[in-house]
This record gives sequence, structure tokens and C-alpha cells, in this order.
Amino acid sequence: MVWLRREHIPAGSFRVEKKGQILLQAFLGTCVGVALYDKVTKIGGLIHILLPEPPSTMPPEYPEKYASTGLPLLLEELFALGVDPCNLTATIAGGALVAPLSELDIHLDIGGRSTDIAIDILNRSGIKIVKSETGGFFTCTLELNMATGQFAIKPVALETPVNEHTVSLPPLSEQDITKTIKNLKPIPQTALKILRMIQDDHHNMKEITRELGKDQVLGARVLKITNSAMFFGRIKIESIQDAVLLLGESLLLKMIITAVLKDYFNQVGDSGYSLCRGGLFFHAVGCAMVAEKIAELTGREPPNTAYTAGLLHDIGKVVLDQQIAAVYPLFFRGIHHDGTSAVILEQKILGTTHCITGALLARQWNFSPALIEAISFHHTPEQATDHRNLVGIVHLSDLLMSRFNVGLELERMEPTSLLPTIDHLGLTLSDLPGIIDSIFPASFDKKGQLSFKTRTLT
Repeated sequence: MVWLRREHIPAGSFRVEKKGQILLQAFLGTCVGVALYDKVTKIGGLIHILLPEPPSTMPPEYPEKYASTGLPLLLEELFALGVDPCNLTATIAGGALVAPLSELDIHLDIGGRSTDIAIDILNRSGIKIVKSETGGFFTCTLELNMATGQFAIKPVALETPVNEHTVSLPPLSEQDITKTIKNLKPIPQTALKILRMIQDDHHNMKEITRELGKDQVLGARVLKITNSAMFFGRIKIESIQDAVLLLGESLLLKMIITAVLKDYFNQVGDSGYSLCRGGLFFHAVGCAMVAEKIAELTGREPPNTAYTAGLLHDIGKVVLDQQIAAVYPLFFRGIHHDGTSAVILEQKILGTTHCITGALLARQWNFSPALIEAISFHHTPEQATDHRNLVGIVHLSDLLMSRFNVGLELERMEPTSLLPTIDHLGLTLSDLPGIIDSIFPASFDKKGQLSFKTRTLT
């Protein structure tokens, strides 16, 4: 049996490869995947399309995200390597109406429009489409085997049979959860103090940077993230003082919050909630970015507050990750085959949910009532009381991430609260494409580390 190195293609990106022991793979829901292969040169590529076209007439910062601009880029790269379009064959997959069907899916028809654009581009380029399986109601994977040039479209399924009698666990008590929390690597007290200071509407940046200076490890981590391609990556920043001057207080606060949470999220493996290494953390960062966009658009919450809530909303999953790993086949099947939401499965299998557990942890960390409510009710915004705006923002960002950036974590969210939430926030369905556009593409480096892509200034 030949071993193949799997290369996951995240939403909003593409990959070109020459013949080798590599399997290009994309997890597809509403997104559309296009795989191409030249049987003569043994060169191929796969693109994971997020949206049909850019939402504005301005040149997009990330053209790989769109069918209208990303697929031509992929073809250009293939042609530059000597590929003849007459020798190329293509396979298209995805564009599903992920059940349960919502008005969001019908109104946007993102998968259908992305498919139509992709087919039109391929036809105009003279490229033969050998297989197309789009639409439907289920997630799938699109694969291109670079060793053989073979395409495969597979429903998301388990590789091993599930025996429900061997994968059950006794319900977790609050004492069990508390014990698990104690066994996790804690967030340093300095970091928690800074987090609480940031939550204060009257926080003082000088005091925050002074506290940051007391923890050299945290300070170094903030600078590392600040200088990474995830957020900036353009100018070398040597000190926190430089960061304040170059980035401004708002962006630096996001760097600090992200640095604090990165180590905490990285305690999970890739056999529980995460579908790939770092998946849970990057889902959280993606939610934070989308939440910030929604806050800016609606004016209902300070963007920094929305970013923080988006980053923190799934902290309970870190606590429950080992338990989920132990019942992974049952949990996976419940979500992807039975269409059950994650919180319902958690309650059924574990006797608790990541929302309840996260709120317990947030109270132990003395987080603000607003953040505790966002963590508690991000799956059920109708239950929010005093902070409905913030909860609604986090709920909408989480829902959009789970629909349009699959492949990072094991998640399923019911769309039943979509229309009431966007109505409460003063939004309409026509606002959603612009919000979805704020989802940043991600990529894996050669070491298998996940990061968000940015463009350097020219």
C-alpha cells in the first residue's frame, strides 16, 4: 500500500503540485471545489472556492476566495508550468445546501452561483469536465491523487464502523469538569489580569503594556503573533512600544488577546473537536474577525468587545475535547450523518455542553457578564437577556464560519435563529455576502502549521 501525504486545502485558497505521493483534499459544504489534472505533464491543482465573486468592483485583496477571480489564477499558474488546456481534465464538487436547509442558503445560492461561474470559466478555456457532483444536502471531500492523477468525490464518512455500545460515557458532573479544568495548562495570572483590563470600557493602554512587560513569555508571544503573516507580517516590530505606534491600540489589543488564548486552544489535539492541527484555534480567530466585522457594520457593540467574545466563545471545547475524542465515531456520525447539532449531541453523550462548561470556566476567570452570556448562549441567542446584541453577533459569526469555512473543526449549528438574529441586529440577508467576505483564507505551511494568509505590500 502506497502512503500518500494529505494536503488539506482550506477555504479561499488553492494548491498546485507536480506528480508525487501527495493527496490534495478539500472538505466541502456550501463551498465549491475544482480539481484539475494534466495527464501529460503530471501537474495538477485544487481550488477551494468560498464565494462566487467579490462583493464590490474594487480588486479583491484575496482573489483566491472567489470563483470568478480564483479559478483564473489557478489556471494561470498551471499554464505557466507548461500545462496545455487541451490536456487538462476537471472535476467539480460541493455547493451543497447543508441540511437543515435555511432561508440563508436559498437566498444566497452561493454554491449554485459558484458552480455556474466555474463551469463557464472551464468551458471558455476549453477544459473538459469529466465529473461534476454539486448541490445536494451533504458535505463531501474532493480529492486529487497526484501519484495517479485520479479524482475522487466522497461523502464525509467514518472509516471505521460505529458500535454505540462501546462508545458511551457516563454523564460528566460539575466536579468532573472542575477536575479537568485543573488539569489543563492554566492561562497565566498576568494574562488573565490583562484580559479583564481589556474588558473594562475605561481601560488604560499604558497600564496594559506595563502588565504585559511583567510577563516576558507573553510579551514575546504577542510580538511573534504581531510579526506573523496572520495579522501583519509586513514591518518587523521589535517592542511593545513599537507595536503601539505602528499598529495602534485597537489592533495591538487584538494581538494580546489572541496571544493569550493561543496556548490555551493548542492543548487540544486533532482527534476531538479539531479536524486538523490548530483547527479549534483558527476557527475561534475566524469567528473573532467576523464578529468584529458585524460589530463595525451594525454599531451595536464595540468591535474590540465583539472580537474578544468571538475568540472566547468555544473555550469550553478545550475542557471537553478529551471526552469527545473518546466517543469521536459516535459524535462524528451524529453531526455529519444524522444532522444533529453539536450541543444536542454533547448533552446526550456527555450530560453537558461546551456552552455550559465554557461559562463555568469564564466565571472562574472572572470574565465580564457580557462575555459570560456570549459564551453561554452563542448557540441559543434567544435565551440571552442583558447582552442580546453581543450574543447575536457571536452566534451569527459562528454560524457563518461553520457554513463557509468547513474543515477546521467538528461543528454543526442550527440556522433556526438566523432570521431573528439578523433582524435584531438591524441586518438583512443582502448584508450577509459582505460579512462572509470577511472570512480570511487560511493555508498550511510545509510543517503542517495552519495560518491565515495575507499579502505583503509592494
